[in-house]
Amino acid sequence: MDDRVLALCELSNDLLFRKIPEDRLAYYVDSSLEAGRSTAALFRGRDIRELYRQNHIEIRYTGSGKQNYGVILRGQSAMSKAGCRVEVYWDSIAALASHSVWEGQSLTAEQALDIHLAHEFFHIWEFQQGRSIVDALEPVTRFQLLGIKKAAHVRRCEEIAAHAFAKAFLGLPYLPNFYDYCYLITTGKMTPEAFQALMGKMTALLS
Repeated sequence: MDDRVLALCELSNDLLFRKIPEDRLAYYVDSSLEAGRSTAALFRGRDIRELYRQNHIEIRYTGSGKQNYGVILRGQSAMSKAGCRVEVYWDSIAALASHSVWEGQSLTAEQALDIHLAHEFFHIWEFQQGRSIVDALEPVTRFQLLGIKKAAHVRRCEEIAAHAFAKAFLGLPYLPNFYDYCYLITTGKMTPEAFQALMGKMTALLS
């Protein structure tokens, strides 16, 4: 599964996706992927839980998460100047792992947890550094009338960057959102044919 195609799948969930000119899709995809990969290079060879300890990020474990568009939420983060915390829905992490089957292989619960922790670490790291890939990229014109133009930033770019960080940091074979699609397929919420059609559509948009 190509990183750029999976990244574009993530980008397609942004409210501004239809406002992005097709010839600018690669800009948002490639810039976001590079942001995640370059940040991961800063921490190469480190352990994710060690990074949490060193950056004073609390991890709390609780029960199941709510569903969002058919995907079980694996947790949430709270970030403030007073401190940062990641809440992990352990039952949801385990459910993702058990339904992440692809070509006879699947994640362990520990691997699914590490993916979630790495993903959230990227968001917290950006918060602590006072910068965001979202703000660094060009905004998109969302409204234009009689010379009046309003623009907004593409928020999903941060999710793409966090996926790229997790993949590079953990040495994963795919961007983590791939396992969300595995979950949808395995639980019957998406057909393999629909997934392949989506991959084909995204590939065409990047060609």
